[in-house]
Amino acid sequence: MASPTLSKSSLTKSTPTAPSTATDDAPPASAVASTPSTVSPMTSEPKDKLAGKPHAHASWWLFNLIIPFAIVVAAVVTVWWLGKVEPAQRPPADASRAGRMKLLTPIRAEQIKSMSDFNQRLQLQVDGTVVPFREVRIATEVAGQIVFKSDKCEAGAFVKKGDLLMRIDPTDYELEVARLTRLKEQEYEALGEVDQEMANAKRLIEVATQDETLQQREVDRLKSLPDGFASEGEIDKAKRAALQSTQQRVGYENQLDLLRKRRSRLEASERLAAAQLNTANVNLERTEIRSPIDGVIVNEDAELNTFVARGNTIVTIEDTTKVEVATSLRMDQLYWVLDQADRSSTAPQTDSRGYDIPETAAIVEFEISGREGKVYRWDGRLMSYDGIGLDPATRTVPVRILVDDPKAFRTQGGAAALSGPTTLVRGMYVTVKLLIEPKTPLVVIPAEAMKPGNRAWEFVPDESVLQLPPSAATASDELGVDGDPTPTMIVSQVNAVEGEAGGTQPSQEQSSGATTSSETANAFNPSQWRAGRIVNRDSIFPVESLSVEGVFAESDQDNPLQNRDRKWWVCEVQNQTMKVGAYVVVSPVGVVDGDTMPARMPAQMPTSMPAHEETTAQYPAAANPVIATDGQREANKEAVK
Repeated sequence: MASPTLSKSSLTKSTPTAPSTATDDAPPASAVASTPSTVSPMTSEPKDKLAGKPHAHASWWLFNLIIPFAIVVAAVVTVWWLGKVEPAQRPPADASRAGRMKLLTPIRAEQIKSMSDFNQRLQLQVDGTVVPFREVRIATEVAGQIVFKSDKCEAGAFVKKGDLLMRIDPTDYELEVARLTRLKEQEYEALGEVDQEMANAKRLIEVATQDETLQQREVDRLKSLPDGFASEGEIDKAKRAALQSTQQRVGYENQLDLLRKRRSRLEASERLAAAQLNTANVNLERTEIRSPIDGVIVNEDAELNTFVARGNTIVTIEDTTKVEVATSLRMDQLYWVLDQADRSSTAPQTDSRGYDIPETAAIVEFEISGREGKVYRWDGRLMSYDGIGLDPATRTVPVRILVDDPKAFRTQGGAAALSGPTTLVRGMYVTVKLLIEPKTPLVVIPAEAMKPGNRAWEFVPDESVLQLPPSAATASDELGVDGDPTPTMIVSQVNAVEGEAGGTQPSQEQSSGATTSSETANAFNPSQWRAGRIVNRDSIFPVESLSVEGVFAESDQDNPLQNRDRKWWVCEVQNQTMKVGAYVVVSPVGVVDGDTMPARMPAQMPTSMPAHEETTAQYPAAANPVIATDGQREANKEAVK
């Protein structure tokens, strides 16, 4: 039988108007599947899906309503079962001196020292290289063949002044000496002949003078006779004889003058011969090449039977009586070296003052590689600049360190050190420590006290930090019932908590000998502590580090792990804000609010304090109290416990 056909209009009219559930009068699945085109497109799609799938409807109720409701109920039951945490009761505020002292941040401080406390001077450490004091190059002064060479004339051999090193063939120079000796003797004999001729001429002059006198008397006698006794011819004859005597005398005198000139020439010839003889003797001596200084032969360039010309360098000797160390100083190091000079108006002014450097004592150290502790020391002096100006590569100033006795050394190795180097030689890489005595005052600060930014924390004893202002004292009386602390106590507690939050509070309590958290306020002894303020100091410029053997912190003397050298910093403090004897904080503190912070340090530490320019009036107690937050109150409560 054919199935009936339903039209769209008839299907719409036959649809019941009364509401029905998804399970009432539901058409079979086959019927629904056979008439998909007759379903209205406006029908709700989720209802059709739920109408066709009953298990999907149950899952929707389970995951959207039942499970979330069960989770909420379980959470409420859990919270009710755990209950609520009651905050611990805040202890009553302790307004006594012991209570206020205990709330201060405990610190450990040490005194600033001077260089005299360590019996040392400021040491500027630089590196340098040993160079020869002087190097002598011996060249031949005469030419010839080397006929002798000493066994000492080898590179590396030590020679003394005057030791014979080489000898050049002296034959030619000996012959020259002999020839010039004969020439000098010849000139001497010629001088003797001239002297004899001069003596003869002087005697002839005397005879001629006497003859001239006689002839003149004869002329005078003839003239004195009366007229007629002597003729004119006789008188003229007598005058002629007198003139001949005078002429003979003058001739002898001229001959004597010539002999004198001749003697002068012969004397010059004799001196020339003597000079030539001296030159020959010197050249003969120069055939023996000797060491001019005490030193070590660095190089020798001539062998036996070798012909050498004049001026050839054959031996190089290094002077070992003194040595120099070539080093350079930075400009900041040079500043402290020049700070030793007297710059007063009464100091003598010289043209070279700007180019001189103060003579400074120095210690030259050399450590053997691989032999820890084997350090050799020599005494030296900073003498002068090595040239003038700065090295363009390193921007440092070259200087010269002179060691007067390179063989005089000191060492801690005892007799075993004699097997090491006993003198400074060229090429050694050494450490130079300049012992400076500057005019600018310097202080010595423990390395633990130095903070980044050239700062340090100074502890200034000040009992006013324990005083309560009138407003705080009134508030303490009013809040004594419910235990609220005073503003001053809040400030101290906040500082203590900040130190503890930084991870430093336990170490501070242990290092300074403070009581543990389990001790009560009654067991705290305020007489063992000193109250004060931590003041932030800047403009502290470290100059050089100082490692002192056997100097430890007082709290570290019983600690075997601290048995090592203490490190200090030699510093310049501008405006003298910190002086010798002031206290600096060496323990961690945490956060310092502003420039000051109340704190306490052990009273058994040295109490010598210099007169300080800062006064307690500059730091009024609790001038700006900090009101703690709820979280800080809880932290304060734990800190008080």
